[in-house]
Amino acid sequence: FWQITAMSPRARATLPTAFLVLAVAVTSLAWRSRAVSFAVLTPRPAQKAAQEAQEAVDFSQMTGPGILHEMIGEYALPKPVVLSPHGQLRVQEDLGVNVTVVGDEAYIVSPQHWSNYRPLGLVEETYLRDMEGETVSHEENPGIRVEPDFVSEAEEDHIMAELIELASTFGYDFAAEEEAASSASWRMTGRDEKKTDLPLAPWGWGKDFHESKLPSGLRSVVEKLQSLPGYPLGPIRDVTVNIRSSDDYQMVPHVDPLLDGPNSFVLSLLSSAVVTFSPIATLRTEIERANDDEQYAQHSYTDDDIDCLVPRRAIYHFAGNARYLWTHAVRPSVSAGDGTDGTFERWGTWDKVLRREKNRAAIIFTFADPM
Repeated sequence: FWQITAMSPRARATLPTAFLVLAVAVTSLAWRSRAVSFAVLTPRPAQKAAQEAQEAVDFSQMTGPGILHEMIGEYALPKPVVLSPHGQLRVQEDLGVNVTVVGDEAYIVSPQHWSNYRPLGLVEETYLRDMEGETVSHEENPGIRVEPDFVSEAEEDHIMAELIELASTFGYDFAAEEEAASSASWRMTGRDEKKTDLPLAPWGWGKDFHESKLPSGLRSVVEKLQSLPGYPLGPIRDVTVNIRSSDDYQMVPHVDPLLDGPNSFVLSLLSSAVVTFSPIATLRTEIERANDDEQYAQHSYTDDDIDCLVPRRAIYHFAGNARYLWTHAVRPSVSAGDGTDGTFERWGTWDKVLRREKNRAAIIFTFADPM
């Protein structure tokens, strides 16, 4: 699943010290987060966090970076801080992003500046809404961009035909226990998620990604993204396909794996969707609400959330704060209660709703920064 949120003026204040979890080690890290810039308040709290976490780590057994996580209720959110004995250049290669040293064998991600991307414009004002139904200003946008009509109807048909054929070999269901898994959902990825005995998708993941092994439809999307003005990208690191055949689903707030890289795109096929972005700083203060499915279905996870309406065949991109300091999610849909067929999801407020279709594909493409 995927989720992300934008930051209101209230949430743009300095983030409080956060509790981070690595195995059984509990550490702390202080952040400063603004809507469109990514900045560490000071390296000292990160250094302290790393030093405390190292006490629980056997570095001789590490083959890749160790990731710090923060628990917010049931949500385990990776922090943009890693531990590794392999040196700065190796860590940058592993993560696909520049890193800054904050202590002995400890690093914090340093993604490219927000101004490297195309300016936020009318399209973002059109598709982003806050929890009062108002347009999200550029200053409040943490780094979310939308590209409507990214693929044509013919391209959509071609991509879906290829994916359905591949799914019989590489796909696995990822439905919740109460769903009819065989008909509700399936997922295909080159990342080893330890959830299936089926072969992984042949294109791989991370620094070992093989673009040449993508089916032609997905490869054409990658080529189009690589040539899209205003998006400086390094090598592609992940393609993950999620298909739903039910309107009864949700995607919990999460931060994508750090090794995916700093640039995330999600292509929406077969139907439109509303993606909810939540600032982690506010999630910390509203843990009970953010973990109560009845509350967030009606009122969202926090009052600082931002809803992104993603039209069918559009693609959205998130980076910087939106990638590392916000979560993204899809709230569960609700019934109208008056006998109206179907289920609905809010866009900002319940004054504007989207009827949820039963069929939807979300295809995630992630890229490194240029280095």
